[in-house]
Amino acid sequence: MNFIMTVFGYPFGWLMYGLYHLVSSYGLALVLFTLIVKALLFPLGLKQQKSSVKMQIIQPKMQEIQAKYKNNQAKMNEELQALYAKENYNPMSGCGTLLIQFPVIFGLLDVVYKPLTHLLRFSKETIAALTEVASGLGVAVVGYAPQINIYQSVIQNPAAYSSVGADVIEKIQSLNMNFLGLNLAGTPNLPWQGGWNWLVLVPILSGVTALLSSVISMRNSPNMGQAGASMKMMMYFMPLMSLWIGFTLPAALGVYWIVNSLLYAIQEKVLTKYYKSHMEDELSEKEKQKREDRLRRMEA
Repeated sequence: MNFIMTVFGYPFGWLMYGLYHLVSSYGLALVLFTLIVKALLFPLGLKQQKSSVKMQIIQPKMQEIQAKYKNNQAKMNEELQALYAKENYNPMSGCGTLLIQFPVIFGLLDVVYKPLTHLLRFSKETIAALTEVASGLGVAVVGYAPQINIYQSVIQNPAAYSSVGADVIEKIQSLNMNFLGLNLAGTPNLPWQGGWNWLVLVPILSGVTALLSSVISMRNSPNMGQAGASMKMMMYFMPLMSLWIGFTLPAALGVYWIVNSLLYAIQEKVLTKYYKSHMEDELSEKEKQKREDRLRRMEA
């Protein structure tokens, strides 16, 4: 995982660095980051949405096949595959957009966990010096989030890091990771996890918005048999995953998930309406052309 995080963290780190220095707000930079990533993935979203609408259009033909060969599973699958080929449809085409989110999450996680590297652009030597001081103070400097711990330690006790240099301390103090009154570098706590904090709103909203986008997506997706069951399982899995992410990782990841889910829900509604209207008109025109061809053949 460290390798994946580092590989994707490098380009995402430069993106976040540029956005943060452009808007001088960590939370706003994170929102803009999500918008840009969503825009880059938009072509895949178009393909997924077009495929989903096409499935709705051919659903009656699928049901006919399922009813006709309900006692012959092998023949049913053969006829369904033939229908998919004829209609140029891949029932698993929607999974790619979901799976590609994981590298994005890992890369963003690397950016969030390493603010000294990605946002402040400190050298390895400076980070090593900060780590040495933090270790002497008893700060946790192992695991995934040592830079988060060092950042928070410097904010709380800057004098202890005077040996590293006033300019380094000043840069760390200038890095504001708060957004709407919430410290996005922190992890939400429940009462039994060491005390309540308002960051719990982030995973709750993350889970709700992910569920909303899943419900909208499933309403627009017809029954697709075994493939459809797998996709629906994935759709239910995403809200649970976003909830887990929200409670176990820095709140910044939860903010990304909230914005991403809202954008997905909007994209789903708009594109489904557009493609459904377009394909139905196209199908109607084809049926009209077939009727006219039959009439011409009868008259001849």
